[in-house]
Amino acid sequence: MAANWWLALIIMVVLNGILVWTLFFSLEPTSRRAKKWFFIVGNVIGLILAVSQFFWMEF
Repeated sequence: MAANWWLALIIMVVLNGILVWTLFFSLEPTSRRAKKWFFIVGNVIGLILAVSQFFWMEF
């Protein structure tokens, strides 16, 4: 079960690292609203992936 928690943490850290890298080091100017929604949607996808791996690894 501890492996599931570590994998969920790794999924969220990697996904947030990609999001932060994209938001801060992007050469294209984006609005604050677009950045906010990009971050929210990215984290929702990461959360779904992290939670789904709990069910996937149980079988």
